[in-house]
Parts: sequence; structure tokens; C-alpha cells
Amino acid sequence: MSHLPDAVQMERKLRRVRRRLWIERLVLLALVGVFVGLYAGALPGGRRVCLVAVEGDPVAVLPSRAEAQRILDEIKTASGLSPEVAEFAQKVTFHTAPAVRHPVQPEAEAIRALSQRLEVVAPAAAILADGELVVGLPTQEEAVRALSMLLRHFSPPDPEARAFFREQVKVVRQRVPVERFCASAEDLIEKLQQAAESRETHTVRPGDRAWKIAEQHGVSLTRLRHANPGVDLDRLRVGDKLRLPGELPPVTVVARSQVEERVGGRIQVVRITYENGVEVRREVIGRRAAAEPASEGPAPSAPAPRRWSGELR
Repeated sequence: MSHLPDAVQMERKLRRVRRRLWIERLVLLALVGVFVGLYAGALPGGRRVCLVAVEGDPVAVLPSRAEAQRILDEIKTASGLSPEVAEFAQKVTFHTAPAVRHPVQPEAEAIRALSQRLEVVAPAAAILADGELVVGLPTQEEAVRALSMLLRHFSPPDPEARAFFREQVKVVRQRVPVERFCASAEDLIEKLQQAAESRETHTVRPGDRAWKIAEQHGVSLTRLRHANPGVDLDRLRVGDKLRLPGELPPVTVVARSQVEERVGGRIQVVRITYENGVEVRREVIGRRAAAEPASEGPAPSAPAPRRWSGELR
């Protein structure tokens, strides 16, 4: 009985120790939870990530805004334009989000997702033909120069031919898709030249006629004839190879000239129409009598006929 007070006292001490241990455990668990929450972003001030949205729709999750901007610049560079020039047709916004709710995507997956949703465009001086976009150039001066070069390049060699565009052409300031952007007028002409070159051939088969070949390949008979100079399309033989015309330029350069042709004793005035340098039509617009060629001097007079006087000599 003498030891009872000591036992009670010991029990009380043990209870206090157990209570302290439980409190310390709870505090430790709470601290761990706070640190985990802060790291994962579940609590204010925790780890955050950058959510990239296109037109308001979340598309990619990246570790930071700087990383997101780097990837967007890479997408612009892949289009062939510098990030300083290129833009996106869609609205792109950055949003900070908790990492615990938005796990970061692998970089390749983020690039693929953004590339599928974004269209790279460039602010440009756009050339429109009948309201349709033809091409974009860096400045209005470069666009006007390109139009002048188009007229010269796709006009016939006749220096007196008056050239103009068949379409209504104008230059406006707008954003254009990157595939329709040219850095200079020279680049535009080079691309059009490459597109206009004949790259395919047609081997004449039994029953082929020139008009049938042209219709089959969606080209005019005039262009087919122009692509094969020196070939008589009216006398094709099986096995002959014809070059097929390339692409037409996005605008049509029309040129007209007049020539005079002597037919018999008359002079006829002929108007020739060209499209993109190819003669497509001849029209007689006037006729007049041909002037007699001027003589260089008086014609020698014929000797007067001699009359018979009845005498024989």
C-alpha cells in the first residue's frame, strides 16, 4: 500500500507523455500536410504551373510562363518566320494554376497540342485579286513593286503591248497565313516561275487528240501548245511526249497590241490579246486599201510605133 501513491503518480506521468506524443504527432502531420500543400500548390503560395489557353480553351500545361513562351517561339520559328515577325491567328493567354490540379505535360506533347490549335500568320501588305488573298509582303512599297514586276514578267515581249490585270487588284494591310507570305518581290516572282514550269509529261496513246489531252489535264489547248513549241499538235503520233503546263499565276496579266498585215491588195489591222504572255486571240478591227508602192523615178517611155510609109528599105 505504501507504493500506491508512487504507482498513481507514475501512471499520471505516462499519460502526460502519451498525450504529448500524440500532440507532437498531430503537429508533425499538420506541418507535413502544409509543406506538401505548399509544394503542390493546393494552398496559396504553393507551387504553381502555367496553363496555356487558346481562345479560352486550356491546351497545354508547362512548368512556367517562360517555358511556355519559349515553346510558342519555337512553333513560330518552325513556320519559317522569326518570332518577332510571326503572330498567331488565335488569341493565346497564360494562366497560373495549382500544380496539384494540373500536372505538367511532357514538352513534346505540349508542342503537338499547341501546333494543332495554332495558325501562324504574319502582318503584311496583302495583295487581293477580286477580294481573294494572293500574297502578303512586308510593306506596301514592296507589294506595289511586286505588282509591277508581275506585269513585266508575264507580259509578251512586244514593247508596245499595253498590259493590265484582268482582276480587280488592290493592296490592304492585314494578317496573312505564313504560307502566303513572301519576304520580297523577287521571292514572289521566283516562286511563281517555279510553279509555272512544266514538270509533268503526257505520253500520247492511241486515240489521243490534243484537245482531249488538254481537257484531261485541265489546261487550255492554247497553253498546251505554248508549252510544246515546235510540236504540231494536229499530227500527234503514239509515243510522243507532251510537256504539260505548270500552274497559272494567281493574277492574270492581259496585254494587247496591234499589228498591220497585208492581205492581197488590202491592209488589215489586227488586235492581238495575250494572257500571261501567251497569245490567246486575234481580231481584225479594221481594213483599208493598200497604197501602191512609190516608184523611184519616171518609167522609161516606150518608143513610138513606126508607121509604114509604103517604101521598102
